[in-house]
Order: sequence, then C-alpha cells, then structure tokens
Amino acid sequence: MTAGYDNPIGQNPSFCIIAGMGAWLSLRNDSSDVVRLTEFASEFTSRHNLADEDSARLQIILDELFTNVVKYGYEGAAAEGHPEGRIEVALSLEADRLIIEFVDDGRPFNPLASPPPDLDLPMEERTIGGVGIAIVRTLVDEAGYRRDGNRNRLTLGRTVLRQPAMR
Repeated sequence: MTAGYDNPIGQNPSFCIIAGMGAWLSLRNDSSDVVRLTEFASEFTSRHNLADEDSARLQIILDELFTNVVKYGYEGAAAEGHPEGRIEVALSLEADRLIIEFVDDGRPFNPLASPPPDLDLPMEERTIGGVGIAIVRTLVDEAGYRRDGNRNRLTLGRTVLRQPAMR
C-alpha cells in the first residue's frame, strides 16, 4: 500500500490515503476490486465511529455505484483501445456530513438525469435498470453530478450519526 497526503481525487492514487477526516481509493474497472472497496468503506466508518446503520448505507451506495460503472461504464472500452479504466472514491466528514465523491473515466453518464423506474408497472412491462440508482438517491440527502473532461464526477452527501469513541 502506498500512502501520501493531500493528493486530490483524480490524480490516480494507488490505494487508500487517510488524512484528517478524508480518505480516497483508486480502483480498476474490475468487479474483483469490490472487495477492496468494501474494506476501504469499513475502515473509514470504523475509524470515524459511524453508526452501524450509516456504515451499511455507505456500503450499499458504494457497491451499487461501483457495480454499475464496472458493468456499464466501460462497454466497448477494450475495442476503443481503453481496456482498463480507473474509478476513484473519496470519503470525507464535515461535522456530521458524510461526503462521497465517486469519479470514473467511463463513458459519460449522469445518473441523476435518469428517470426513476416505474415500480407500479408489472415486472414484464418495466424497462431494465434504474432501480439501483433510485435506491442510492433515497439513501442520500443531496447529490450532484458533473463531467470533468473525460471523467464522471458524482458527489453525494448525507447526515450521519457518530457513535461515542470506544476506550
């Protein structure tokens, strides 16, 4: 594991950097990296004494975002000469606000512009997709998206509870 400080997301860190109240992780667009992502989130929530409920929410959010970008964000990338993409995740706490920044160099996609799925339709009439993003949106208080050059940048925020530190 290589560590450093104050390296902004998007600068291709090799693993996890924990500085102050923030941490970041760089991943490949490979589904096996979900294990590293899960460990990263667990370490962050443990280090900052987040309530179990908030830890579980964070895991759901990150798993859904990561799975979607690996599955859909790089379709055809190998054929276009871009076989390995990068996904970067930054977590920080600002008082009682958890900030999640999820950045990838996959094809342009604004998940916030996708209409929510019509869950009242029978299964056979529904279009495929959108349920995971709808779940993520219910688990956060605020969300923003922008395209920076060739990178998607999704920023999410939610109020969290912190448990008293163990002695």
